[in-house]
Amino acid sequence: MTAIRPKLFKTRIIDFIALLGYTCTEEIFKEVMRFIAFSKLEGDYLEFGVSEGKSFIAAFHFAQMSHLRLMKFYAFDSFQGLPEITGVDVDRFHQFSEGEYSCSIDEFKKNVSENGVDLTKVKIIPGWFDEVLNEETKKKLPIKKAAVIMIDCDLYKSTVPVLNFITNYVQDGTIILFDDWFCFRGDPNRGEQKAFREWLEKNPSIKAIEYHKYCSHGNSFIIYCPCRHSAPITTAKLQ
Repeated sequence: MTAIRPKLFKTRIIDFIALLGYTCTEEIFKEVMRFIAFSKLEGDYLEFGVSEGKSFIAAFHFAQMSHLRLMKFYAFDSFQGLPEITGVDVDRFHQFSEGEYSCSIDEFKKNVSENGVDLTKVKIIPGWFDEVLNEETKKKLPIKKAAVIMIDCDLYKSTVPVLNFITNYVQDGTIILFDDWFCFRGDPNRGEQKAFREWLEKNPSIKAIEYHKYCSHGNSFIIYCPCRHSAPITTAKLQ
């Protein structure tokens, strides 16, 4: 997790941060948003597990730097921390605990606002993922396609409903970031890795090309849908 930057000058905020040097999370968002702009990809930013808003702040500012002015930003979180740890994520090594990363909606709003995020471009969706990520919620949101999706929900049981929810939002070029890809000591049969592998098996029309690893724990993928094209594609082996 990156630390929230102190409140900076409201103008040229990214220029000032650049003088301090980017964190590994900021670096990945710089690359991701540049890719989206270079690819001329339309769509919004969806983040699942925003906590205090650290990644959200970086995503917003680097989107502005890349002139992605039409991008809207959606923040999904229980705002009660992690749920009870159950199933495969409770086996052997315990990486997380119930209630960890808790942050209230008001605190989240305060953090992102004080760090230069335009709240008129932000929509907050509170609730446990297995309860709110459904068709009813989709009908209430104006999301058409996602350009960037940050999945920072740590657990297998939380990642599964997220992936099911975003299935119809992904398009050629959508980037999905998994902030906890290498958690559980890199065990591929737990957490986000297991959920992503099963999602791809469930949706054979969707392929994932590995993009950039970042920090000590994150990984990212470019989504591609070969069913829309005649040319075959070789996908990267998930690690």
